[in-house]
Amino acid sequence: MKEFFEVLRDKVSRAKKSLKIASPWIDLCLLEKLLEALPKDVKVEVILRVQELKDLSITGEGTFRALERYEADVYLSDRLHAKVIIVDDSFALVGSANLTGAGMREEGNLEAIVFLEGEEVKGIVDLFEEYKRQSVKLLRDVFAVVVSVESSTEATVLLLESLPEQSFLWVKKEDYKLLCKLTRIYSQSSVNLSEDLSKSKGWALAYLRTFLSKANYMGKVKVLLELRREREGYFGTPLKGLNLGDQLIGVKSEDEDLQKIMKTNLSGYSMDIPVRVGRLVGKGVDVFVDMAKLTSMHMAILGTTGSGKTTFVVRLLENMPSGSTKVFVFDLFGEYSQKLRLERAHSVKIPYTLLPLWVEDIKELFRDYGFVLQEKSEEEKTFLAQMRSHLRASLSLSSYRERPLKELLLESAKGGLRRDIHDLIFMLTKELGEESLENQPQVFKLLEEALSSEKEIVIFDLRDVVNISTRLNLVGLLLREVFSMAKQKPERRLVVLEEAHNFAPERGATEIPTGRENLAINMTKKIALEGRKFSLGLLAVSQRPANLSKYVLSQLNTQALFRLITQRDIEAVSQFFEYPQEDQLRLIPTLKPGYLFLSGIGVPFSMLVEIEL
Repeated sequence: MKEFFEVLRDKVSRAKKSLKIASPWIDLCLLEKLLEALPKDVKVEVILRVQELKDLSITGEGTFRALERYEADVYLSDRLHAKVIIVDDSFALVGSANLTGAGMREEGNLEAIVFLEGEEVKGIVDLFEEYKRQSVKLLRDVFAVVVSVESSTEATVLLLESLPEQSFLWVKKEDYKLLCKLTRIYSQSSVNLSEDLSKSKGWALAYLRTFLSKANYMGKVKVLLELRREREGYFGTPLKGLNLGDQLIGVKSEDEDLQKIMKTNLSGYSMDIPVRVGRLVGKGVDVFVDMAKLTSMHMAILGTTGSGKTTFVVRLLENMPSGSTKVFVFDLFGEYSQKLRLERAHSVKIPYTLLPLWVEDIKELFRDYGFVLQEKSEEEKTFLAQMRSHLRASLSLSSYRERPLKELLLESAKGGLRRDIHDLIFMLTKELGEESLENQPQVFKLLEEALSSEKEIVIFDLRDVVNISTRLNLVGLLLREVFSMAKQKPERRLVVLEEAHNFAPERGATEIPTGRENLAINMTKKIALEGRKFSLGLLAVSQRPANLSKYVLSQLNTQALFRLITQRDIEAVSQFFEYPQEDQLRLIPTLKPGYLFLSGIGVPFSMLVEIEL
């Protein structure tokens, strides 16, 4: 037998292309002697048997480590019994002997070995390839292996390397690939509480350290989508699930399949208007949102102050392709006017003004300064009737187009009420300035010029409009005009509504005056419900999702969720997470500024994204 091994070793030392070994058991010592003789750049393929634990006790861990060092392709079979060694597909050893000491020693087992060369080897090579096809290849870059399957899209894995939660992993099959996400990591071990940890503090720490070092880290994975080979570039619903023993490999930044996937929407088809918004955390791969889906199915951008919401919107608008979408931004704090200094942006700063649109607004204005209008006297009835004729919730019909509020108030007042009007005007002028009563025609002109602007992005800077009623009325008027434009000429338009909970609040969530018309919430709901018919999208930005109308929130079909810390806000966004992704909810309070969960129909799947602040 020793002579046979030396002949084999000699043949291996002169190999030029390949070394193929099929042996149920392989001894580390003999394997290393063969591999040490092997010239560089010779491809090594090995088939081993793994039918029971006994097989691994003979083919020990050292054998696998040696094969890793030589970058061998290793295949596992549960039925292998043949013993074959092939060099360069031109020389073969075939027999009954495993590549072990007992198989190769003269005093070992009684074995039969035959050397074959030339044409006779071809059949053995074909046989080896058939063994490979019926075996499972061990992947060099495997990160995890499936140890139990809970459903067609969920499984538990044993982690072979340290990975962060939300990591992406591939499972590669012969004719398709599954993209998976690691949704949770946990330790399989548990401390034996029967141990007396009170013996000494040092002993207890040493015990725990030793015990925990042996922990097996497990993970939960979810199948996100399936890449089908027979339809190139098609990413669809996973029709085939995970199986026990499936190996999961890491997704690399340069992975072309991943890069293509990032430009698909939830339907699995290529985005109509991909707009870059950030990068996939841990991978550096560009992340895109389908602007076409935003203008038809709306979007929520939710998170605490300073978490990165405004920056996200700025990145979206900066990277939006020219000529793709008309955008109207309602900027409460002047942030967009400062950050979006683009040639294709028109910014209009609305001066401080009073803009009552309803009789209730007039009554509220009187009440705030100590006057009461009960509409009982003839003077009050005449005054309010006259004001009703001037107040119209329309840019084209309101008297504000030509006449200021001060003039309308004085003209409508008669008799003793006229004195109250003069007193009210005096108090308003002293506190708010004369312009707030006289600049309504100027404000209407600014609004009309902005709405008719040829620029792609129109920013309504509302930082100086601090009166709550006026702000609601202004936004409501503008939303009505934008909705009317969309109905008359449907084309891609997007409304960006900052602090959306102020304009479309959940009942009882804010201090918006009661007993009055709220054009802002009416139009926000109308756009959320009907806007898609006219390619008019709503992008609602809010730091308090719990205070945002649940009706509106339910219509926002793509979501960017930044850090949220209150239980009510987290519960409000929980509807966006399906059951298997509930673990993401516990991560939301821990997100750093610039990090967000992006999900919904405008992206291929839920993912953790980083934006440049």
